[in-house]
Amino acid sequence: MKFGNTQFDKKKIIKQITRILFVCLVMVLVVAVGAVGVGAGVVSAFAKDEKLRTKEDYEKELSNWSQTSYAYFRSPDGKSTPKKIGSLVTSDDRQLIRSLDQVSPYLIDAFLSVEDREFYNHNGIVPRSILRAAYQQITGSEVTTGGSTITQQLVKNEILGNREKSYERKALEILNSIRIEKYYDKDEIFVAYLNSVYFGKGAHGKHMYGVAAAARGIFNKPVKQLELAQAAYIAGMVQRPNDYNPVDPTRGEENREENLKRGLKRMKLVLEQMLKNQKITQEQYEQALRVNIKGSLAKPDDFTNGYEKYPFIISAVEREVIEILRERDKGNPEAKNKTYLDYRKEATQGGFHIYTTIDEQLYNAMNQSVQNLYFPKKKLKGKRRQEQIGAVLIDNKTGAVLSFYSGVDFKQNEVDHAFVAKNQPGSAIKPLLVYGPAINEGIVSPDSTIIDEPLAKADGSGVYKNANGKYKNGPVDATYALKWSLNIPAIKIFRQLGIERGFNYLKEMGIEPHENDLVEAAALGGFTYGPTVEQMTAAYAMLGNQGVYNKPHLIEKITDSYGNVIYDYHKQHQPKQVFKAQTAYQLTQMLRQVVTSGTAAERIGNRIGSYNVAGKTGTTSNEWDLWFVGYTPEVSLGVWSGYDYNTKGSKNLAKDAWVKLFKAAASTRPDLIPQGSQFANPGGSIESKCFECNRIPQNPSPGTQNPGNQNPGNQNPWNPNPGQNPGTQNPGVSNPGTQNPGTTDPGTQNPGTSDPGTQDPGTPDNPENPDTGTQDPGTQNP
Repeated sequence: MKFGNTQFDKKKIIKQITRILFVCLVMVLVVAVGAVGVGAGVVSAFAKDEKLRTKEDYEKELSNWSQTSYAYFRSPDGKSTPKKIGSLVTSDDRQLIRSLDQVSPYLIDAFLSVEDREFYNHNGIVPRSILRAAYQQITGSEVTTGGSTITQQLVKNEILGNREKSYERKALEILNSIRIEKYYDKDEIFVAYLNSVYFGKGAHGKHMYGVAAAARGIFNKPVKQLELAQAAYIAGMVQRPNDYNPVDPTRGEENREENLKRGLKRMKLVLEQMLKNQKITQEQYEQALRVNIKGSLAKPDDFTNGYEKYPFIISAVEREVIEILRERDKGNPEAKNKTYLDYRKEATQGGFHIYTTIDEQLYNAMNQSVQNLYFPKKKLKGKRRQEQIGAVLIDNKTGAVLSFYSGVDFKQNEVDHAFVAKNQPGSAIKPLLVYGPAINEGIVSPDSTIIDEPLAKADGSGVYKNANGKYKNGPVDATYALKWSLNIPAIKIFRQLGIERGFNYLKEMGIEPHENDLVEAAALGGFTYGPTVEQMTAAYAMLGNQGVYNKPHLIEKITDSYGNVIYDYHKQHQPKQVFKAQTAYQLTQMLRQVVTSGTAAERIGNRIGSYNVAGKTGTTSNEWDLWFVGYTPEVSLGVWSGYDYNTKGSKNLAKDAWVKLFKAAASTRPDLIPQGSQFANPGGSIESKCFECNRIPQNPSPGTQNPGNQNPGNQNPWNPNPGQNPGTQNPGVSNPGTQNPGTTDPGTQNPGTSDPGTQDPGTPDNPENPDTGTQDPGTQNP
């Protein structure tokens, strides 16, 4: 005997009859207890260990859905709608609806017709439907409607999860369905159900949860705009999503074609049910059958994969969101056991809308500008690896990261050289750790006299040297010493300032030292690990903002899926005055000379036209790490170059990259970086400090002096009231001017081969001494 297309099976019939009798027994118990009191007696009979859920329990289980988080570019004018960068990295795509009016009416009618046409009339279960479904399974008849109500399916999807099918599970399904109907109205249950359904993988390759995700992943449409045929196709997928899915890119074309055929057959059945239930007319039914579903399917190219197009942005945003969430949970005992993976899941699947500070135009232009730079390769750790650069552009007034460049090739090792990699700063640290704090504390002024002479190390291990191994054995002023990055004056000033006091300033700029960094060699850039490019750039941005520091940030605001603001940078962080405004101004004037006539003149100052840039070069021992951090009155741009493993880098790469990146930024957004803008003098003055003006060098060695260093006649450029303070002149030494001590005129060198302008000839940036503090263990980025 056959029923439908299935051979009669006595065992199967007995099993189904047993199931039906069991369900009937449960229903009798339900009726006996009553809808309001259902639970205690019945659950104890079938599931002794099962918790009796309250409304609060259901609230947690039905509202704790993961949902895709998205990142957005900064609005160019602050008014227009921000452009989406893409979703954070996750294998799932879950998009929630909040009410039924956000859904196509066709989709609502399709689901009701094929899944639960009595939904708005029952109390969670329909005994007749259960019996009908059992009959269809026994006889092998085509399943036109399911045996479980929409409420029961919601319970299976979100309450019971992956429990093994059993009588106990069926009892719990029925009982929880009735209980949920007690606590929620029908529309709330329907919305929850539509958000819970799984549809397989969309054309974008992500698992789709909820009808909004399905509409986008299958037809690349908002769920509100689904047409009748499309709505019927999606509703028909629920029972067997993987068998009806026509767009899953992980399956072969032949498999997708077979799925489409099955899906169209199922779509026709859904339309028939809609017609039968008078949800559509005969004409609508016939028109829907003529729709070219295949032609309306989404394609992988329809989707912008934020991670593929902007991997460094998405990765950086994800890290900062995690940092924000961790900061939020500080002091919360319930969060003490949360791991990095927990926070990452919340960041990527919390349904957040993350509004970044990144300017799309700037980012694209700057990243494109360095594509034609030559990045040398060396064989390191058994592989040929490219030299890297990291760069960050920051708004001086706000600390907002406007753009960045994280590395040559994300796939090479996925190291982010803008925000993650830490590298020794070399002499680029001198303005922040030595000169700025010393001027702020009244220890030196820009015209203070310091004797450049052999200087014993504090630990007695030898003497400090300038990079070229020579000394002036005479007085120089502080500006000249900084301009040519002389080491001896920096160490002397740092000793007078004090290590602890200097590092306290550095901490105020967001740069936390390693415990081994608290030595005087740090004044020359000898750090254990060092700062990131973002940290260095933000510290220099403070100088361009009259001494006011803003924490650098990529994220301006985060809202949840309801639109509620859960994070606002400006409410969480306040600007901080690190240096007095006049200190920052005077230090800026000193750093202007680095660019106009010092170590950065040849490679940067002569190539940027009328832009007023102040900044500092930095080179560590063996030229492992090379820097230039420069700033205008509006923005700061820091660039590092080197390899991911300790080896000598290209001496000009950081400077050449800085010029290309700066020009690209300035030409793209001249409103943000105008030509000719001036650093404003905030008023006040810096009192001239003698320091060593009354000393004469000990053990002078005439052979080490460089003729032509004296430049009498130069006026003191730091006295705000010329002629009223003759004490600001350096006794025994006029401003040595811009000449390079101990080297030939840099202008006579061949810039294409050995360009002293990029090597800080006065010793700039290379402490060349055996002190291990100047070695760079931190450049190997794990």
